[in-house]
Amino acid sequence: MSQATKPNTLIGFIIILTILFLIALGPYFKLQQLVTMGLLPSLALIAFFYDVKDITANKREFLVFLLIFFLSFTTVFYYLGYDEYSRSLSSFFGAIVSAYIALGFTKNTNYSTYFHIGYISSVLVLFSIMIKNGNIGLNFASAVDFRDRFMLNANAYSYYCVFANFSLIYLYLKKGSKFLLTLLITLPILFMVITFTTQSRAGLLLVILINLSFWLFINKPKKLSKLKSLGRKFLIGLALVLFALQFINIYQGSRIQQRVSQTDTKKDPRELLVKEGLEVFSENPIIGVGLGQFPLYSKYGLFTHNSYTEILAEQGIVGGILLLILYLIPTLQSFRNYRNDPENPFFKFYLTFFIIFLLYNNAYVFYKFPFSMMYFFLIISLQKRCTTYFNRKGLNIN
Repeated sequence: MSQATKPNTLIGFIIILTILFLIALGPYFKLQQLVTMGLLPSLALIAFFYDVKDITANKREFLVFLLIFFLSFTTVFYYLGYDEYSRSLSSFFGAIVSAYIALGFTKNTNYSTYFHIGYISSVLVLFSIMIKNGNIGLNFASAVDFRDRFMLNANAYSYYCVFANFSLIYLYLKKGSKFLLTLLITLPILFMVITFTTQSRAGLLLVILINLSFWLFINKPKKLSKLKSLGRKFLIGLALVLFALQFINIYQGSRIQQRVSQTDTKKDPRELLVKEGLEVFSENPIIGVGLGQFPLYSKYGLFTHNSYTEILAEQGIVGGILLLILYLIPTLQSFRNYRNDPENPFFKFYLTFFIIFLLYNNAYVFYKFPFSMMYFFLIISLQKRCTTYFNRKGLNIN
């Protein structure tokens, strides 16, 4: 990877601290305003000084994201609920600021390691809080039925686990240390324990998919002898078989299995919310019903839990097209990169991330929230750096 100005350790520590408070410590100590009014704006200001010399360079996706944000201001002319609008606008603005922070701290000087450490550490802190609050134990798969016992929304834990898992993979690809490899083997088990405990179906599925992608697709050493290649395949196959047997043993009779079984016999609430979102969109197809307004049109009083139907319902076809552009620009770049150099582990990593992120947006409205858009733009920025580096080496991948 390309060399850059050496990051400042103090600023790196502030980045880690900000992510910790954004995801874990802020909700635990009820200090969310410290993040929204203090840490995030301060980091954005520092990022501006890193970014100011070429502030408009490599920001296609960010400009599209800004357009979606500015489109949301049309809501002031036709909202049903002002409080719902103002809360959504505040969260959306936090997502804009967080996205810029990720770009500003990785475009010229690469602080990415600190971001990844922040996401991984946040999950470990949340896990510690779950233990402290008595919400997790040895019988993690089936001990307690109700999901509203956690400090956060039950599904939020799996969102953080997915991002932390990707961070582990990236750090290992970048550093290649045995310590990180050990973490990459052990921590995904912790992530699965968390998803079992919180009964997050999408989280469990994606954590498994991410790690299968790493061992079978991303992490394939080059130029191994036939004997070593065969031995590697045998060990991975054996590990997968042992894991599958243990997984089935835990999964059978678990609470999460019961949630899956229930969706086979009756409609899942998320399916009904998606259907409602499409119905609201069909009645308001151009600019939607306004930012944060969908719950007022839903008999459940909830958002759609799906980025695509959420933006169609609230910001119409205009917002929907912009969101697709935002998501597809880096995804298509990852396909081009991989097509031109299919053996490059970083290109395989970015391709895997963007495909899974596109899928995961069917389970949550990620574009509205700071923690998710900070991570999304972090990966966008790292892919741009990687693409530029290999172009300079003479491999044209644009």
